[in-house]
Order: sequence, then structure tokens, then C-alpha cells
Amino acid sequence: MSEHYRQPITVFGLILPIVVMLILVAGVLSYTSSVKVDYTAKKKKYDLSQTAKRKVAALRNEVLEHKPKMAAWDDMLRHETRGSFLEHWKRAAEDFTGKELTKSSRSWINYSEGIGKGISQPSSQVVMSFVGTFRAMQSALMKLETTLPTMQLDSLDMTQDGNGRGVKFTTKYTVWTRK
Repeated sequence: MSEHYRQPITVFGLILPIVVMLILVAGVLSYTSSVKVDYTAKKKKYDLSQTAKRKVAALRNEVLEHKPKMAAWDDMLRHETRGSFLEHWKRAAEDFTGKELTKSSRSWINYSEGIGKGISQPSSQVVMSFVGTFRAMQSALMKLETTLPTMQLDSLDMTQDGNGRGVKFTTKYTVWTRK
């Protein structure tokens, strides 16, 4: 074989295929690394979205669990009035005799001078005075506050009753209402 044919055979038969194979290998490696980077980024986003979906499902379950309580709360805010407040107070105080607990006065203020002053949600303030024992006062106020969780105690003043029958209590409550 002549020298004239050996050089093209070496170039086209050996070097050119190796160069083409190296280019193909480099291209495949480059493509697989970019696919791997894309896969990693998309996997991270997918995992985050799945975590978010699980959190949303948990929150939805929690909302559904508390839905009856919230419905009762909304119903209370819609239907509670000053008259119904007084009915609740009468029910709270009916467990006690006149010596244990006696309501002396109550008054309403159409705005709150307490915690409701700095909040935009509408509220009123009720001032109640009564004479009774500590046990009766604690039990009646506990019953009233658990029946009406829309109330916030602003102040509780205690003094000795002038008649010597017990302790005179004066409470101020902020009562929250619906807008």
C-alpha cells in the first residue's frame, strides 16, 4: 500500500471516528448532567409541593374539625344581645341563694374603655355589681364566661359590703359583637 493511501485511511479510519466518538461522549455526558440538574430541581419543587399539599390537607381537616365550634361562635355573635346577656347572668346566678349572691346593679356603655378601645371590632362594656361570697362569685362568673366567650374581663373590684353580708364585687366586661 502506498504512502499516499495510508494518511487518509489513518485520518478517516482511525482519528476521525475517535474524534466523533469523543464529541458524542462529551455531548451525552453534557446532556445527562443537564438532565440530572433539571431532575434534581424539579424533584425538589415536587417534594415541596407535596409537603405543601399535606400541610393544606392537615389544615383543611383541622378547619373541618373546628367547623361546628365556629358555627356555634358565629351563631352566638349573631344572636347575643343585652337581653340575652341578662338571661345568661340570671342562669349563672340561679344556683345560689340570696345570701350567697345578690345582684345589685348593672349598666351598659356603648363603647369599651378597656381592651376594646384599641381594637376596631365593635364592643360594648357592661358594669355589674353584686354582693356575695367568694365561692358564689367565682362559680357564677365562671359559668357566665364559659357560656359567653365573647366577653373579656377588664376589671374586678372587691370591697367589704356596708351591711356586713359579704363582699361587694364590681366587674367590668368588654362584650365583643359582630360588625
